[in-house]
Amino acid sequence: MAEKEEIKVEGATVPVYKYQKDGVTYYEFDTSMLGPPEPMVNALAVLKLLNSPDVRVVMINHKKPMGLFDKIADKYDYQIEEMDGKYKIVFSLKQ
Repeated sequence: MAEKEEIKVEGATVPVYKYQKDGVTYYEFDTSMLGPPEPMVNALAVLKLLNSPDVRVVMINHKKPMGLFDKIADKYDYQIEEMDGKYKIVFSLKQ
């Protein structure tokens, strides 16, 4: 696993980690222990870093953030993976 570095993201209320893997930069955060509106607030803050095809945002959450998906569907694609009762959502820019 690539080395994760904690970075400061304006508007985020949880730690955000940056790492590289296979030429892609990832920004990862975990809101699985938080209730609304924290997951959406953090996702919208971190998604601002998604500015090229070589960048991904990884969100760990306790449920699928359907309200978030509705809000960002025009600009971002996402893949959902279930893991240990949580959801790992990987966002990318729409091509």
